[in-house]
Amino acid sequence: PNLLTAARLPLAPLAVVFMYVGAHDPQNPETWALLVAAGVAVLLEVTDIMDGQIARRYGMVTNFGKLFDPFSDAFCRFTLFLGLYAIGVAELWMIMVIFYRDASISFFRTVAAVRNVVLSARPSGKFKAIVQGVGTQVIFVALILLSYPDHMTWLEPIPYWTMFVVTLVTGASFFDYFFGNLKILREAWSEEPLKTDPDA
Repeated sequence: PNLLTAARLPLAPLAVVFMYVGAHDPQNPETWALLVAAGVAVLLEVTDIMDGQIARRYGMVTNFGKLFDPFSDAFCRFTLFLGLYAIGVAELWMIMVIFYRDASISFFRTVAAVRNVVLSARPSGKFKAIVQGVGTQVIFVALILLSYPDHMTWLEPIPYWTMFVVTLVTGASFFDYFFGNLKILREAWSEEPLKTDPDA
């Protein structure tokens, strides 16, 4: 499962390369490149599902895997979102919300790990992952259809508003993690300072 998780890391930048080739010039979109980008994005989602299923089915769940999998998820999806920002689908504030959420959750996990607690995924995190995965595919489908000369004009707002919903759900997930782990954060905040040897 860890190999599958690791395999996702180089695939995300590859998807962005094809995404940029396909849609950086709205006047001359490259449908083939968008199709390749969408295919790689689907592969990212499939491997994300497979690594967890394999780990649970064969008793290969580890504390490392519990940390590595969400890191890989955040790495891959944030890479895709940066690509969507580069081609004008996402706005800067959306990228900032997603980045701040993921950076905060990483911090929460680190605080918990220091206290010998593994922070498991919360339902809002799983829902966020589903919305991000499905939303990315909806955006790709819309971009592919819009790349054809006689596309339906009603599709034009779909990528932006899909990204808008993804951003709201991602931001809401932060608050669930924050309040759900407030006890651990409070204990860490009020922890006694480490004693150091003044002669060291």
